Amino acid sequence: MIETSDFITPESEEELFERIEPLQANGITSLSYLVVREGKQFFMKQLRPEHKDNPRYILIFKKEFAIGQRISHPNIVDYKEIGENSEGIYILTEYVTGETVEEKLANDPDYFRNNINLDNFFRQLLDALGCLHSHNIVYCDLKPANIMLTRINNNVKIIDLGFCDTDDYAFSAGMSENYAAPEQLQKASKKLDTRTDIYALGRLLQHIEKRRGRRLPSKYRSIMKRCLNEDKAKRFGSVEEVTNALNKKSSMAWKIAVSIAALCILITGWLMFLGTDSHRRLMVYMEKDATVNGIHYKILSEDSATCMVTGRAFNFKKDTRSGEKNLYIKEKIEIDGKTYTTTAIADSAFYNYIDNASANLPASLKVIGDNAFYRNYSLASVNIPDGITETMPKCFYATGIRSVKLPKSLKVIKNASFAICKKLESIDIPEGVETLELDAFGECISLKYVKLPSTLKTINRGVFWKCRSLKEITIPASVETIGEYAFFHCDSLKHVYNYSPEPQSLSVIFNRKGITIHVPAASAEEYRKAQHWKDQNIVGDL
Repeated sequence: MIETSDFITPESEEELFERIEPLQANGITSLSYLVVREGKQFFMKQLRPEHKDNPRYILIFKKEFAIGQRISHPNIVDYKEIGENSEGIYILTEYVTGETVEEKLANDPDYFRNNINLDNFFRQLLDALGCLHSHNIVYCDLKPANIMLTRINNNVKIIDLGFCDTDDYAFSAGMSENYAAPEQLQKASKKLDTRTDIYALGRLLQHIEKRRGRRLPSKYRSIMKRCLNEDKAKRFGSVEEVTNALNKKSSMAWKIAVSIAALCILITGWLMFLGTDSHRRLMVYMEKDATVNGIHYKILSEDSATCMVTGRAFNFKKDTRSGEKNLYIKEKIEIDGKTYTTTAIADSAFYNYIDNASANLPASLKVIGDNAFYRNYSLASVNIPDGITETMPKCFYATGIRSVKLPKSLKVIKNASFAICKKLESIDIPEGVETLELDAFGECISLKYVKLPSTLKTINRGVFWKCRSLKEITIPASVETIGEYAFFHCDSLKHVYNYSPEPQSLSVIFNRKGITIHVPAASAEEYRKAQHWKDQNIVGDL
């Protein structure tokens, strides 16, 4: 038995992996391995031999995988596959190269003494926890050993969902006592909620402060103290509340910032007035990058005279008619007397920024980076210019878009590009698009109308997962592959018009029966015999 999202099932167990290498990161009930398939590395977690036939531990593994597959987030490890081999049940996840927080504290003690590093770490961790909580999942085991920092960029990865608590299961697998909230120590599972993880955040900050050998900044100490309240009613009620406390600026800090800004203006004006060599050197330094209407641009290439947008600098220009904040990215800007063309928006450029009401993107744009507008809840509309051939993973994840114009040049809509856009009601995917990747429109709960192009070949796993308002959809004859869970929890879906003359080979794409599948008349009997299609109401009226 293998449930898989990304892999073709091998014909024999010997073909499962090219290489298996034991790791030291073993648990009480499980063993860990680095495995290689088709040249790519994965982490494998397998029950110890003495537990491989234990029904409870098998159920815990299945629970962990079921929870992991529901989550798609850059700071949470991706769950890939659950299966069985001669050693029993196993789970495959992405292989994260890096160090746990505990290892980082031991090997690089200066890392968390840098407050910028601390801030980056804590914000990414909050974002990951917020994602879990939005799926009604309490992590229950937040500790340094379960959080990794990647080798490249030191990005956060929560790596083990084995102890998670969720409404779908009647038990929690366990806890780590040093980081457990009082309600966990009392083994009161019905009292566990998001504030249980908030307590663990306080414990984690406490541990980092001790290991880094100096006090945390005052705002972190204030957050830590409230997180650690024994009475959970007095803790922060949500991750969002913690983030708001982190973002809060003291009036003194604001006054200092204003004073420094004013001083910089005075110095720059004085140097301009003097016209000295030092002035010219200062201005060259300042103009290596540029800020225009509150947007920061950085040179990509001097030779091709191209630049990219790296994010928000100060305040975006306001639309005086509506009072809303709008994002205007210029096609051409001037840096140090030379004109540059904007061709890219950097990865995470407007990550978690909430004030963009609309985004006007220039025709010169070629790339919109990963997570570029991730969780821009206020972003209601955007035009994606021609010239972009693929959307990057999660580029508009969890935005507030109601409408989006997709370019005719588009070929691929990548992983979770428009996932959790809860206000998106319709999408017209243009001719030319061939592939919809993993969770592309997952959990767009207001999505009612979808037009798929005649060029479409592949609908990957979970593309329309939890699109609860979708009542019908037409699948063009060109579609060869439909991934598992593609229409899971589409509660309103009643009619599917499938023009393929041959039934696509499926795993499981619906979570319920009773859906009317309209197919070509000549193919109706074949559909009625095909696995998974036969479970629905087949009508040969096309």
